[in-house]
Amino acid sequence: MKMLLIIFRQSIVEQVHALLKEYEVNAFTELHNVAGRGETGPTVQFFLSPGANCMILTAVSEQLAYRLIDGFTRFKAEQGKGQHDHVHVFILPCEQVV
Repeated sequence: MKMLLIIFRQSIVEQVHALLKEYEVNAFTELHNVAGRGETGPTVQFFLSPGANCMILTAVSEQLAYRLIDGFTRFKAEQGKGQHDHVHVFILPCEQVV
């Protein structure tokens, strides 16, 4: 299994949900108003601000993980510059222990 950590702007949450649905990802944990600082600068920390970040964690098969990564890569390429530059996907090893 793999754990995908997906960080994106709150303003595109519906598009991210649509992409997850397209790949039949039905189980995930979603955190809103995630604050931090990264290559795109600091995030705005106001509740449900369009500049606020969300984070989704989902444990999926290795095959699905790489299909999702391809999907997010295409999503960013199709949308061009702008808020979609604020989509970051990380992959981690994942093992369910309980």
